[in-house]
Amino acid sequence: MSTITKRIARGAGWLYGYRWIDRLLDFVSIVVLARILSPDDFGIVAIAASVATIIEGLSAFDVNKALIQAREEDVALYDSAWTLSALRGILSASCMVLVVPFLTDPRLAAVLLALSLGPLLNGFANPRFVMFERELDYSKLAVLTLGSKVVSFVVTLAIALLYRSYWALVIGLLAGGVTSLILTYALKPYRPRVSFARFSDIFAFSGWLSLTSIATTLSMETDKIIVGRFLGFGDTGLYFMTQKVGVLPTRELVAPLQRILFPSFSELLEDGSRFRRAVCESINIMASLSLPAGFGFALVANDFIPLVLGDQWSSIVQLLTILVPYLALRATLSMTLPCVMALGRTRLLFWVSFGYALFHLPVFIAGTVLFGLTGAITSIVIAGVLYSYLNAWMLQRTLQISIREILSQLKRPFTAAILMVLTVFALEAIQPLPLFSESGSWLSLLIKTSVGCTIYCSTLYGMWRLAGRPAGIERRLSQVFFR
Repeated sequence: MSTITKRIARGAGWLYGYRWIDRLLDFVSIVVLARILSPDDFGIVAIAASVATIIEGLSAFDVNKALIQAREEDVALYDSAWTLSALRGILSASCMVLVVPFLTDPRLAAVLLALSLGPLLNGFANPRFVMFERELDYSKLAVLTLGSKVVSFVVTLAIALLYRSYWALVIGLLAGGVTSLILTYALKPYRPRVSFARFSDIFAFSGWLSLTSIATTLSMETDKIIVGRFLGFGDTGLYFMTQKVGVLPTRELVAPLQRILFPSFSELLEDGSRFRRAVCESINIMASLSLPAGFGFALVANDFIPLVLGDQWSSIVQLLTILVPYLALRATLSMTLPCVMALGRTRLLFWVSFGYALFHLPVFIAGTVLFGLTGAITSIVIAGVLYSYLNAWMLQRTLQISIREILSQLKRPFTAAILMVLTVFALEAIQPLPLFSESGSWLSLLIKTSVGCTIYCSTLYGMWRLAGRPAGIERRLSQVFFR
């Protein structure tokens, strides 16, 4: 195993380790808050947070990606990055404060005013902390993430239990931000200075990436505002919870890999053929993780929601069965973003994001106005078909990876996932226990999970053996467990 492969594997281990703990705390927090707060409470904070995200996104400038791609140790570069981030934070916070008087609901205004502290906390963070990620050393990032998460978790639950107010979500979020800011300097000492010396170098890489972020923010973060405008706070809370729960199965399997792929791909750029092979293999790995997670969660949603979150959220089960399988399919090509960024093709990313935004927004508005929450979720899936095509097109444009090659990487995991779904449906038809009742049961959840995992894993392994043991997640796992 090569040195870079060992570093990637070690980094992936740290990422998965701390992210699972992080998401476990998130999960516990969601379960408790879902039983204490109402959909209206979640809707108020979700809308205010979307306004804050949009304002911050319009001034987006991801200096961290530029620092990773530059791979330099010039102090002026870090000082310039800190100055740029600080100015952006001040600008975003000021814009949020200026927007507050125009909000008609006093609860939204108060929450947005509090959230204006967020960009300041992010903007003054230590840019040198990104060195750990650049070198694939994720142990310090684990300390940072878990430290801020534990503080946020404790503060949120304490306020929720004592006051049963949506302010628990806001104050908990800010408490985590303060902790994160302090830890960036504690773990990587650095005395920032105001500098404009390397602005041009940072803009050279991040300029188009920033425009991409703006287009993505306008496309993806206006959804809660649109739902709130046409359907009200209660439905916005249901929509928010659908999104929050819907991303759990795939995000926690795919996001750590997606994060580590950018610095990893950046190191492989000098060897073109090896870089291309790594991109193709990552498609298989992403699909092998995301498809069973997404399709499997759709099978158990009728059990999971009433048992874990409570009956007041049962109406989102149907929405989840539409959304989660799509998110699983979308995640199969989630390595496209780090791949194209590593190649420096940030202008291409912008135009793709801009084209997707032009299509997504009107489709989402039409779906929400005409068909309510079901239409909103369905419109995401419809627009997602275009998004997946654009990702495949970018791989073809940058690395000449054809649709046929992509499908060959998806063949084994997709077939195994479909067989898993069919087996569970067949099981429900031949035995007396109702596996898909609205009330759900722990026994049903256990049966579907165990049967689904068994069918998927055995089918995937069998197809891999029959295919001659090609490169993919199966070979990687066999190297880990049987070396």
